[in-house]
Amino acid sequence: MQELLHHMLTVEDPKGLRNFLLQNMTYSLGRSLDNLIELRSNLVSRQHATILAVTTPKRNSYLFRIIDGNLDGIRSTNGVLINGRKRFSHILSHGDEILFSKDTKAVYQVISSLSLNPKSRTLQSNTLNENILSDQSLNIIGSIKCSPLISIADSDLSVHIRETINQFIASPELNPQPIIELNLDGKILYLNPAALYQFPEINDMQLQHPLLKDLLKQLIPLVTPIRNFSTREVAINGKVFEQVIHFMPWNEVIRVHVSDITKQKHAEAIISYQIYHDSLTGLPNRKYLHQYLVEVVEKLEDKKQKFAVLFLDIDRFKLINDSLGHGIGDLLLKSVSDRLKSLILQDDLLVRWGGDEFAIITKTITSQDGVVQIAEMMSQALSLPFSCNGHELHITTSIGASIYPDHNTDVDGLIRNADMAMYRAKVDRRNSFQFYMPNMQEQSLQRLLIETSLRRALENEELETYYQPQVELNTGKIVGLEVLLRWKHVTLGSISPSQFIPLAEETGLIVAVGNWVLKHTCLQAIAWHESGLPPIQIGVNLSIKQLQQKDFLSSLQQILDETNFDPHYLELEITEGIMMDSVEEKIVLLNQFRQMGIQLSIDDFGTGYSALSYLKNLPIDTLKIDRTFIEYIDHSEQDQAIVTSLINLSHSLNLIVIAEGVEKQEQIDILRKLGCDRIQGYFFYKALPTEEIEVLLRAQAVM
Repeated sequence: MQELLHHMLTVEDPKGLRNFLLQNMTYSLGRSLDNLIELRSNLVSRQHATILAVTTPKRNSYLFRIIDGNLDGIRSTNGVLINGRKRFSHILSHGDEILFSKDTKAVYQVISSLSLNPKSRTLQSNTLNENILSDQSLNIIGSIKCSPLISIADSDLSVHIRETINQFIASPELNPQPIIELNLDGKILYLNPAALYQFPEINDMQLQHPLLKDLLKQLIPLVTPIRNFSTREVAINGKVFEQVIHFMPWNEVIRVHVSDITKQKHAEAIISYQIYHDSLTGLPNRKYLHQYLVEVVEKLEDKKQKFAVLFLDIDRFKLINDSLGHGIGDLLLKSVSDRLKSLILQDDLLVRWGGDEFAIITKTITSQDGVVQIAEMMSQALSLPFSCNGHELHITTSIGASIYPDHNTDVDGLIRNADMAMYRAKVDRRNSFQFYMPNMQEQSLQRLLIETSLRRALENEELETYYQPQVELNTGKIVGLEVLLRWKHVTLGSISPSQFIPLAEETGLIVAVGNWVLKHTCLQAIAWHESGLPPIQIGVNLSIKQLQQKDFLSSLQQILDETNFDPHYLELEITEGIMMDSVEEKIVLLNQFRQMGIQLSIDDFGTGYSALSYLKNLPIDTLKIDRTFIEYIDHSEQDQAIVTSLINLSHSLNLIVIAEGVEKQEQIDILRKLGCDRIQGYFFYKALPTEEIEVLLRAQAVM
């Protein structure tokens, strides 16, 4: 006996339990009487959810998908919870529990025809999911009293449900879906009432009727012991019908089940449009662009034929969004889209790539000059003012281009190269145009990737603080730590600070990064102290961008308050170069740090252009001699003389002196003789992660 699977939805609402045998391709659920499944509760939406039959062509089977809301995209008020989790769209599995409101729920069941025999063993859920047949559908079969929400473990379905299903299957006359039977010559043997009602002319037209035309050709793959059914779709008078065609070899009869899938096809068209188009501008999106370019390249008969990919970005769009709001930003994007649409030719393509970026594909070029003319035309057109809800906006654009096949013959490569060229135009000077050049591959791509990744590094916990010990020269004890930042990217691996710190400075991300380092350092110091370690001086580097922030002092105080960190153990390190501009203002700020109890040091001293005498005006505690004067101190009398002067001057001002970059014993001997207080460098320790520093500090604490 052939096994068939039946899809059952058991609904429980305030007015009782009902069972629905799923037989249609589309089904609406809600409190409105217009729904095929009425949910009899005031707590659910009028059109709360939709169930769609999903065909799986490779196996000629059905699955059922439930969608929150209706096919026009209007969502329900409460949402739909599947097994306790809110879902917008979900492929139903045997035993799924569906919650529409606190008083209305349902259970989805897949029932084997073999299990309708009480002696048969219940089909397990993994088998159910693998064997759903294509002729299963959805139909109300009436109100049936049964236990609520049947679970997967239930091995014995109610006799009433079994009888109802058997009656439904055994009686095509009762089936609301058209059923047609033919012999192998194509003669109609049987039409159920639904078929006669929906297709009254079928008897007269016979095999010329759209439902039956070319139907016999479907028999060829059906006359096998492995597969005896197939499906096809037929369009009739603006509607789309799906036919499930069964061949029954024991009596050489073809049975056809017909379902109206018009709503489903409409829903698929809407979903397909949404997948390939931008909801704001209505333009094709990046997914459409990729597919389009693949087809363009495949259809090119002459592989030397050129076309161009242009990427266009609105300069300083973020400023408009931040200052005027996202509503104005969206209006501007739509206006830019409309203006660009008026410029491109019929055979060209305009795409919204994302954010404030657009892409243009033009196939009407023969040289780079033609691309330049198109870019200039777009740039000039977009330079004219835009009126957005009472605001007159002026914008500039950065445009990059790559040409097929000159710059790449691969679709992804063309897109990537145009994007890199646009980024280079934006970085070099805004309101400009740039062709892709091979050297951008390494420079721009790496830079762009690092910048983009850096924006997410804080959220993804990719940044890590390392600590380099500062050792007292006379005792060899660790008396301080300098915080150094490390970045381990999930795909790029370790990224050097020399790569990402300057980029963070340029983009302004250094402010957020610097604040993260300050807070993280304070929290770590507190954790060490609470674990029994004695407090230790910790130095944190400040950037000029941080000092330029008007609220930096208050932000710093907030960090100290939140972490409860003693500011006397925090040392802020400022490079000599920072002090070269607006010295008086910087001195006022440094004095404010001192009043908070924070220690201050000048880092990399000797690399700037300041006179030694200006040190006496700075409210600092420590001077750090740059490694360039230490590297050759054992060979260069000049370097040794400079270091001697720095140490003597610092001591006359009661400053602590730290020599950086110490790596050799010879350097240690000279620095000890010159009276240097502390050293920092690989001779003793490189920068170490938190766990290793903690081991050192604990070992020192017990000595």
